[in-house]
Amino acid sequence: MSDYNFLMETRLSPAQFQVLNKLSRVAHDKELNLYLVGGAVRDMTFGQATIHNLDFAVEGDLQKLFHPLHIDDSRRKKPGKAAQGADQGAIEVLRASVDKRLWAAKLWFGNGVRAEIAQCRTETFSAPGHPVATPSMIFDDLKRRDFALNAMAISLHPNSRGLLLDPKNGVGDIERAEIRVLHPRSFSEDPVRIYRLFRLGLRLGFKPEEKTARWLAAAIEERAWAGLSPDNQARELEAVLREDSPDRVLKLYAERGILNGLERHLGKIPYEQFRKVRTVSHKVPGADPYLLNFHCLVSNLGSAQKKSLAHKILVDSQSIKLVLNLEREAKKVARLLASAKCALPSQAYKLLSTQPEPLLLFLLAYYPQAKVQTRVKNFLVKAPQVRARLPRQDLLAIGMKPGPNFDKILERVFFDQLDGKIKTHQQLEKELRSLSGIKAPPPPPPAAKPPKAGPLKRKGTPVKATPPALTPPPAAIPSKAGPPKRKAPAAQAAPPAPKGKRK
Repeated sequence: MSDYNFLMETRLSPAQFQVLNKLSRVAHDKELNLYLVGGAVRDMTFGQATIHNLDFAVEGDLQKLFHPLHIDDSRRKKPGKAAQGADQGAIEVLRASVDKRLWAAKLWFGNGVRAEIAQCRTETFSAPGHPVATPSMIFDDLKRRDFALNAMAISLHPNSRGLLLDPKNGVGDIERAEIRVLHPRSFSEDPVRIYRLFRLGLRLGFKPEEKTARWLAAAIEERAWAGLSPDNQARELEAVLREDSPDRVLKLYAERGILNGLERHLGKIPYEQFRKVRTVSHKVPGADPYLLNFHCLVSNLGSAQKKSLAHKILVDSQSIKLVLNLEREAKKVARLLASAKCALPSQAYKLLSTQPEPLLLFLLAYYPQAKVQTRVKNFLVKAPQVRARLPRQDLLAIGMKPGPNFDKILERVFFDQLDGKIKTHQQLEKELRSLSGIKAPPPPPPAAKPPKAGPLKRKGTPVKATPPALTPPPAAIPSKAGPPKRKAPAAQAAPPAPKGKRK
């Protein structure tokens, strides 16, 4: 059994994990049971390194969870705008789209995460693709879903966090690399599941289970896909454009004869353009090619059809405006990038920092001029690395306090480093002190030198130092006659005669 707490910590991005924790806290405060469901659980179980979608289900009134999130439209960003120096830690909700019919909401957070929260429900179908929702608990919600591998949930309640709910044995299907619908009427009730099965099968390398394959073939033969509702068409096209290889998915739909069920005006699909966009986006960390993929999808259509599809799929007015004017705006920026006005890297940076990310990816994909390519790549790859190494601690160390001037100095240093004016640490410290007006502390005074040893002096006449002898003293010179002879001991005197007798 997998450790789903560990998987959530390691497979979700830091921003996704931050959103998950915030929603968990809000749900607990409101005494609601919150679950991570759908694709995120499936992909973690399958072992995917990247989790693209965050889908949540909540038992109880969705509004209780929704209101405390405080949607802040004043901080709403342009779609895809490069957030250089922005507050990446913010997790306020910048935008929301609510579907009252299905008690669901799509949320766009300030840290770049997009998530969907839905109230647990069961569904009955009054007509194909038209569900009628009724509130329910989590197990009933899982049983009404499309495939067994999507009918799994992870509890986010503090008392059961990480507990996997799998009433339809989705784990077993993942181990067998199969996709299995939950009942025979699945494709006829909701024909969008036909497209979803092909799309997931292509992405994961899975095949339909035996019974599912028979029901799928019957639904295609009966042209169940032809009655897809506009909302379902739009949702599926959006999902295709968010795939890593939309060209492969669209080609598969065309081969199976179901592409017209999504949009009859698509015509010839520019597969090569899709591949070019994918190649470029893989070279830029964290790039989102969604709007460029939409541009590829409609590139062969007339202006009226482009606008119609943009309103159908993108919905957001800023995204629609950006993608419909993408070619014209990219041409202007490319002309400025190639001119002398952007000769310095800092000049190119200032121009590109005001442009949305999709436009920068468009330049990389469709403008092969060396200057354009180099300056855009430097902005997207090199500049963030330089900014991440800004000498904040060095500026604090010399005594500069945080504030507006502090940030201005760092920005000036950033541009100087981009232009190659600051290359060594000595140059950096000198520039920081010059910009801050904080002089270097004076050097410490030199240490006193010890006095030199001289000749000894006595009171009175001075004593001259005797120069050292250059030759050994005479006593040390050996004699030529050899070693001195030993003297014979002197004769001892006779002891005195005793008194009284004389000779």
